[in-house]
Amino acid sequence: MSKLDQYRKADAPLPKEYRAWLVFGAGLENVGKDGKPVAVELREPRDNEILVRVDVLGLCLSDMKIIAQGGNHPRLRGRDLQKDPTVLGHECACTVVKIGKDWQGKFQTGERFIVQADIYYKGVGFAFGYMIPGGLAEYAYLDERALAGDEGCYLLPVRPETGYSQSALAEPWACVEMSYCLEDRIVPDGAAQLLVSDDPAWTTRFPAAVCVGPDLEGLGDATFDDIILPNPTPELVTALGAKLNKKGTLFLMGAASKCGDVTLDVGAIHYQDKRYLGGGDTLEALAEIHRRNDLKPGGKALFIGAGGPMGQMHVQRAIEKSNGPARVVVTDLDRGRLDHLVARFGGMASGKGVEFITLAPSEFASQQEMNARIAALAPNGYDDVVVLAPVPALVTQAISLAADNAFVNVFAGLGIGTTAQIPLEALCRGVKIIGCSGSRISDLRRVLELVEAGELDSNRSVAAIGGLGAAHAGLKAVKDAKYPGKTVIYTQIPELPLMALEEIPERIPELKDKLSPEGAWTKEAEAALLEKFI
Repeated sequence: MSKLDQYRKADAPLPKEYRAWLVFGAGLENVGKDGKPVAVELREPRDNEILVRVDVLGLCLSDMKIIAQGGNHPRLRGRDLQKDPTVLGHECACTVVKIGKDWQGKFQTGERFIVQADIYYKGVGFAFGYMIPGGLAEYAYLDERALAGDEGCYLLPVRPETGYSQSALAEPWACVEMSYCLEDRIVPDGAAQLLVSDDPAWTTRFPAAVCVGPDLEGLGDATFDDIILPNPTPELVTALGAKLNKKGTLFLMGAASKCGDVTLDVGAIHYQDKRYLGGGDTLEALAEIHRRNDLKPGGKALFIGAGGPMGQMHVQRAIEKSNGPARVVVTDLDRGRLDHLVARFGGMASGKGVEFITLAPSEFASQQEMNARIAALAPNGYDDVVVLAPVPALVTQAISLAADNAFVNVFAGLGIGTTAQIPLEALCRGVKIIGCSGSRISDLRRVLELVEAGELDSNRSVAAIGGLGAAHAGLKAVKDAKYPGKTVIYTQIPELPLMALEEIPERIPELKDKLSPEGAWTKEAEAALLEKFI
């Protein structure tokens, strides 16, 4: 029996202690001790726990947010990390190795899972890798919060033949997938409605709504789920945006009665699901325009600032989709990152008949010349624009490049209160702005199904690998945006140094022929790595 087969059975004796990257406060210097993981006693799981072996972990920019803020991170709720350290890591693939009394018969040794990070128990959030110590360790303990939470079990089973990194990377991919399947309200059906009109033709249609004139007199501090605004003006849209509740929608009916820029809180669009829907003279027409929430089949799609790991996933998804766009245009400041995208996905795009174009400022005499080239590639505007850099001016640019009834996905998280200037005319011609970078367990399940059906190769996202001891360097690489794709840590390999995939043929020659023809990570390369080092 090979070492890998024995490893997969997970029936070997367990060590007396394990290594974990404990976080003791803000700053990379407080991750581990002296730049190394900490030895922790491997105790028996309590009755309400199971013990899992962490097989692989993807590093995420969200990990750096914890490192930057320490116990002040909102999800840690003021936790004193000096006294009660946590463990980073939520993009986790794991194997059950021991089962507490309460879970006997419900889990089996050797079963494999991935973890849905957003865990809720009795209405309270206990995210894995935040309040619940995560996967940047050799082992982890999970209790009823993860195993019997508000949405049931937050562990999703993985088939034995699925690769470890393949399954772990379903978590970041789920965030990408969710951004294309948001179910926004496209008709006014909220509990609190406001109609801004004194025209009887409108007031009779919304008898349950509070009605005010365009002067907004008498509104006070009231806020609403739905606001219906016929023939809007920039000033009214800007003012009414502050009157929207979370998940609220401002319905812009008909043409603008005055042109100009609206000041929109794009952070609230992303984090509070506020929406501004226009483009129709009737509610029925408006709903039909905004029913679409995914990339337009056969359309033109633009990805702005897409050279990083999450941008790479968006681009791969667009090219890999069976009914995706016909033209995919990608921009980034770094030509090297774009070259990486071409190396990874150029052949796939060509094989699927997708026109794949990448543009960087270094290729143009000025930013204006580059912008003109971007616009010329879609003279009537882009059907979809995805913003992957958290810069308000890029949101404004995205809107200016969007076609009528286009879909603008502000995936990059901009803080609540961050504003951008948006032409009202764009909203009134049906441009829909959404934003989201989280995921639900249903999204994770969907992505895992795609991976295991061979419809999504999540391993194409990998740019670098390393062992547990290399995690500190891996986190710094994430902070410095060193690699264009994901960094994957094999937590059961102690001292494998951090390396880009391009370094593997020289540093681990046995893996050279296991990589894909494009040099991407594969399940076969992973198996050879584990057979050599575990």
